[in-house]
Amino acid sequence: MQYKLMLCVLLCAVFSGDGQAEMPAAAATCGACHNAAVAAATGAPQLNGQHEFYLQKQLQQWQSGTRGQHPDDSRGQQMAAIARALSADDISTLARYFSQLPVAAVTETNTDAALLDKGRRIYIGNCGACHGDKAQGNEALNAPALSMLTKDYLALQLSHFNSGVRGTAKSDRPGRQMALISRSLSAADMQAVAAYLGAGMP
Repeated sequence: MQYKLMLCVLLCAVFSGDGQAEMPAAAATCGACHNAAVAAATGAPQLNGQHEFYLQKQLQQWQSGTRGQHPDDSRGQQMAAIARALSADDISTLARYFSQLPVAAVTETNTDAALLDKGRRIYIGNCGACHGDKAQGNEALNAPALSMLTKDYLALQLSHFNSGVRGTAKSDRPGRQMALISRSLSAADMQAVAAYLGAGMP
């Protein structure tokens, strides 16, 4: 974990200069892993254009220990360590900053028409009511946007909800709802919906 933290800090000098004005100082470390240009390679979700309410809540949950404490969630543990170093003002500023950045288009491709159609049907039946017909998210329902996330990240989070790595805290009602929904899906179902979203919902 220390190696990953050091790598993120070292990379920030390369990837934080993305042309955005008035980038908060604390965003440099975040951008090293979450910058849209490198997110797929680092395994981190793209933050650009994600809802401010959701970014703020997740940072607060990592900081409080509501998320990122499970021994099988190494990335969550890394985020928890980073979040504990942030002030309340840092969290608000970072959430606002990343929510206002333009979303970089997901460039993943998948030519398996049957898999994508299966994912589409699962999304419509299980996910769309909260996350939106275009996976744009819905603040009123505490649902984040999914449209900018990669297939691998989506599949991992669905697996974490399914197995109890995420979404078990009593104070995390949306997380517990996601855990319940994910447990109705098979491993193949989760891969299909992740592929559908990761391919840009063709």
